[in-house]
Amino acid sequence: MEIVAARSGHLEEMTAIVERAKAAMAARGLDQWQRGYPNRAVLESDVGAGASYAALDEGRVLGFFRYCHELEASYESIDGAWLASGPYATIHRCAVDPMLHGRGIAGELLAFACEKARGEGMASVRIDTHADNASMCRAVEKAGFEPCGIIRIKGGLEDGSPRLAFERIVAA
Repeated sequence: MEIVAARSGHLEEMTAIVERAKAAMAARGLDQWQRGYPNRAVLESDVGAGASYAALDEGRVLGFFRYCHELEASYESIDGAWLASGPYATIHRCAVDPMLHGRGIAGELLAFACEKARGEGMASVRIDTHADNASMCRAVEKAGFEPCGIIRIKGGLEDGSPRLAFERIVAA
């Protein structure tokens, strides 16, 4: 498996993974990603900005995420406390093909993001997910992230939705 900057040629598989993930979450009664987000236009924007990274196996997309280090409006207020006050990177739209869950792909993606953030001089990496998304919560905690509290999504189709927020210190 290799992790690379996602390209436009990966969009079909990335979109299919999102659709399978949405269906799997809906089947579990989870309302995360059930309001039209994320969609192909969002993924295209991420790829176009050079902010999306994909895990590939022989050219096949296994999973992906969006990485950025701009301030995140949804993280300005937290019912809890962040671990670090320095610059941070953020992971969004992390998805692994549901048919491949349990193979450590999410962990590899999260580790890659943390190494990238460390190399860029970030103090930490932050991520959030739905409180009932047990598989993602497990993957995030297994990757060394600590729960910090609850944030609310600001803007977009999931505006106001609560999410569990996690952070991992990466500064040396």
